Amino acid sequence: MIISLRDISYEDLKNKLNKDDKIVLWSCNTCIKFCGIGGYDNMVLLENMLRADGYNIIGKELISIACMYSLAEQHKKSIDKKNMFQEATAIICLTCEDGFETAESVFNDKKVIKVVKTIGVGNFTMDRGPILTAPFEWTGLEQNNQGYSFPELAEKLHLYPTFFDRKEAAEDNTDENISLTINNKKCTARIGMTIMQACEANSIKVPHLCYEADLTPDANCRLCLCKVKGEKELVPSCATPVRENMEIITQDDELEHARKILLELALASHEHNCLTCSKGNPCIAGNCELQSLVRDYDIKETRFQQNKEKLPVDTSSPVLVYDPNKCVSCGRCVRACKEVACQNNLSFVNRGSKTCVAAGANKLFNQSACVTCLACVFACPTGAITEKISHFEGDDWLETNVYQS
Repeated sequence: MIISLRDISYEDLKNKLNKDDKIVLWSCNTCIKFCGIGGYDNMVLLENMLRADGYNIIGKELISIACMYSLAEQHKKSIDKKNMFQEATAIICLTCEDGFETAESVFNDKKVIKVVKTIGVGNFTMDRGPILTAPFEWTGLEQNNQGYSFPELAEKLHLYPTFFDRKEAAEDNTDENISLTINNKKCTARIGMTIMQACEANSIKVPHLCYEADLTPDANCRLCLCKVKGEKELVPSCATPVRENMEIITQDDELEHARKILLELALASHEHNCLTCSKGNPCIAGNCELQSLVRDYDIKETRFQQNKEKLPVDTSSPVLVYDPNKCVSCGRCVRACKEVACQNNLSFVNRGSKTCVAAGANKLFNQSACVTCLACVFACPTGAITEKISHFEGDDWLETNVYQS
């Protein structure tokens, strides 16, 4: 993993911009995201800061691998974003320096602004976050297997250990805020937010599987359904915009009961081999969102029988493994392939209980147009699509006779 830290202040960034600039935020979704500088959430944070200070943000673009020139070109020329990039006069790069140089080449007629310094190679740890283990020579630091933490690096190299701080920006324009009630609590939200985003902004947790902040909401898992006063039906919080004086309930007995049933149905179409799954086993990765939700709702068994025939696992790709038996049809990988990777290589095939994701025209991954960018891997909430390097390769279980004396 490439390690980068922010090397300019918010004031320095503003000094590189003009108030009449038409600005696009351009962020990588791999290494730089794990360094806490890139990714969709940080783009939104920076967008809000700059808007509050009177700058014109005309768009945001998340790219799976920003240093891949061909991928950057595809994003620039995509039908959905072509006009935005033609209109833009400034590109702010939340990428490593290689990604910045790629953006400079792709947008050679724009003002491209770099905000980070790339300092070496490292990895991500659960207890310390990202660490630097192999510094570049210019840093003057020695290789360190224990790794340098970001606060250490910031002090030694005179860089910033975190992303821009909202406190550095002007106060939010209150005209863009609205008042609403969530679970009988008075809250505020920005105009244009969805209920899900408003809940997140007010530290209210709403369960979900298909929602991913980086992607267009699809509202197909139905776990985020909530009640809105005046609405006859439950509404998906990920796709319903907030409005002034909205009264929302995200948690009550009826909603919790419905969510339990939905989770049990998801389990009925999901293979239960968590011990050897690279997402489900805490000794390997342990970040399966389905497993976390099942624990949150204290589901120990499901009343529904497994209704999905076992499908072959696709190991043909050099970088990922696709196990359709663990797919919950949330669609996040499909949207990530389209919106983050600009590839449209993944889609749903079949119907009913046989629905699953397929690459290309229902081919193996290595026979499809997959560019191995791993956007689908980062998007998948279960162990359906995982990075090949993280796969469990333990010894086979051996049968042993145990005798009691």
